[in-house]
Amino acid sequence: CLVTRLAGHAAGLAGCEVLIAQVKTIETQRQLLEEPDLVLPLTASLTQVLRDELNRLDNEYASKHEQGRNRLAEDPNWIQLDPEQRYQLMSAQSLHEDARPKVAVQSTNDVLVTLDVCPLDKFEAFVAAIPSRFEAIAAGGAELCEPEVQFVPVSRRTLKTDTEIDAWLDETKKHLTAALQKGPVRIQ
Repeated sequence: CLVTRLAGHAAGLAGCEVLIAQVKTIETQRQLLEEPDLVLPLTASLTQVLRDELNRLDNEYASKHEQGRNRLAEDPNWIQLDPEQRYQLMSAQSLHEDARPKVAVQSTNDVLVTLDVCPLDKFEAFVAAIPSRFEAIAAGGAELCEPEVQFVPVSRRTLKTDTEIDAWLDETKKHLTAALQKGPVRIQ
C-alpha cells in the first residue's frame, strides 16, 4: 500500500510520529476503504514531509559539494592534475557528477522511487561524509603530485584561553618541524 511505504520511509523523521501512528491505526482497524477517504490526506502529508526532506538534503549536498570543489580549485596540487586524474580521484570518492543521488519529488511515485534508490538515512550519511571525502581527494592529489609527502596528524582539542592556544601552537609547530625534516608535510 502506498501510504504504508511512505510511512516506512518517514519513520524516524521528526514530526512524523502522529502521521505514522494514524497510518498504523488505519491498518489495524482496517479502514483503508472507509468513507471519507482517510488515506488520501495522509498520503499527501507524508509525501510533502518526505519531499521537503529530500529537497533539504539535495540542497545540502549541492552546498557541501560546491564548497569542496571550491577548496580543490585553490589546492596547488589539484591544479597540477590532468582532467583524467581529477576524475579518477572524484570517482573514487563517489563525488563525480553522475554519482549525485537523483532527487525527483514531483509526484508521490517520484518521491517513492527516489527513496527506494536512496533512503533518507543513506542520503543523510552521504551528505555528512562529503567534507571528509573532499579531504581524501585533496590527499590523493597531494600523493600524485608529491609521492614523498607525509600526512601528519595535528592534535585537535578544545582551547579556552590564549595561553592554551599559544601552547598548542608551540607544540604543533615542533611536531610539524620535526616531520618536515623527513620530507614534505601535509596536515591531517
